[in-house]
Amino acid sequence: MSVHDATGQVSDGSSAPGEMSPGADGSSGLRLRDTLRRGGWAVCMLAVPLVVMEQLSREATSTLAPDIRNTFGISDAAFVATAGFTGVALVLGGVPMAWLAVRVNRKYLVVVSATVGTLSLVGAGLAQNVWQLFVAYAFTGLAAAYSNPVFGSLIADAYPVEGRGRIYSLHATATPIGQAVGPALAGSISGIAGDGGESWRWAYIGLAVPYALLAIAAAVFLKEPARGGADRPLPTAGTGGAEAGSGTGASGPGYEETPIGIFRGFRQMMKVRTFLYMCLGIGVLGLALFTVPVQMSLLLGDEYGFDAVDRGLIFSLTQLPVIAAMVVGGQQFDRVFRSKPEKTVLIAGASILVYGVITSGGIWLRPAPLLLAGYVLASMCVGIALVCVGPLVAAVSPYRLRAQAFAFLPVFTFLMGGFFGSIFAGFISDSFGPRPAICAAVAFSAVAAGYFFLQGRGHLRRDMAAAAGEPAPDTESLTSPRKD
Repeated sequence: MSVHDATGQVSDGSSAPGEMSPGADGSSGLRLRDTLRRGGWAVCMLAVPLVVMEQLSREATSTLAPDIRNTFGISDAAFVATAGFTGVALVLGGVPMAWLAVRVNRKYLVVVSATVGTLSLVGAGLAQNVWQLFVAYAFTGLAAAYSNPVFGSLIADAYPVEGRGRIYSLHATATPIGQAVGPALAGSISGIAGDGGESWRWAYIGLAVPYALLAIAAAVFLKEPARGGADRPLPTAGTGGAEAGSGTGASGPGYEETPIGIFRGFRQMMKVRTFLYMCLGIGVLGLALFTVPVQMSLLLGDEYGFDAVDRGLIFSLTQLPVIAAMVVGGQQFDRVFRSKPEKTVLIAGASILVYGVITSGGIWLRPAPLLLAGYVLASMCVGIALVCVGPLVAAVSPYRLRAQAFAFLPVFTFLMGGFFGSIFAGFISDSFGPRPAICAAVAFSAVAAGYFFLQGRGHLRRDMAAAAGEPAPDTESLTSPRKD
């Protein structure tokens, strides 16, 4: 099969469209330091801590839930509904953020969102009634809604393809880092503040300080990269354009930027078969991703008698090997992607299936050490799979649609798996206990998600060629039959 790469040259299919082939020295990609040097340190060095801060605020809410509930004198169900709206605002807010991300300088979205996040944490700490707390939580979610569409597209535009997987893996590790640090940090701040029933307020106010500093750092250091500039050579001065990567405009030098609406962008991205299958896979996997942590917490508390402090420590420690697996996975992704890109989709699908097997079997192990060992190993597998998602989405998305593409993924996760899946698992848990709930949720979602990922493997090269060549979104190139 021959495809045209981004420069108009014909490739024999031995390397992915829009990518650089390995050099004569046999290198398989850029080192992390070289990737950061070429794309700039600011995007990565701000993306990771900002996502960590967003996760810290959510972990603080989970860790301090009993104290907050007691302060306002509300039931468990009422508190869960109040705090849960953070996730709703985060997911649904990503769609309008994607609309803005293709129309304005993304630096401004980062700065404004981080500022709103800072103020919402202060508001949560100062809330005097449930409605004020609800509004603060809602704005906390909205403040984090920019993260997927803005940083997903910024990373793709700033960093060269041959080292992009490493940057996406670092960005992906921000979530488990926040999960590892959050419970201990929130509890420590609350403990230092005193033994009073409202010491939890200081945890939110304390977390607002680094959030504010990151907002200032983004305003000073973050630059807007040329959109699509890292994917293909830009016109040179001799052809009427600027040198590659030299532009600072919102659309980059040499590109005619025509913003695409959300609904039109959704229709066009659904024609990209690889992306469609990944959305379906991630969506159904959300059933497990949302169900397992909650049900594991219930299992450890009800059957093993671990209190909140013990559970927080356990969940913090279990994230450390997951972080390591994701970092290594990101490094290996770049090497594999350059030689055989379809294999990365195979690895992601296989990792999800292995996750399902380990979790479905390991959940029935009674000794706590064996149960937790299986949980850690399964979490490492799903972490490796999730590391592949970011760079694959960037590879098959035309640069004008990347922000929308990264915003659509969490919508699928929340609506397909997160919302309905949690209700489904809750019914099973009420009737039969956490173990059957976890087994049922994971067995179904992992098999379905693995199948969808593997189905997308055969469409990857064609979709990458279409994205690298930037055809008009309404052409048939995104859906034309594959030719051998």
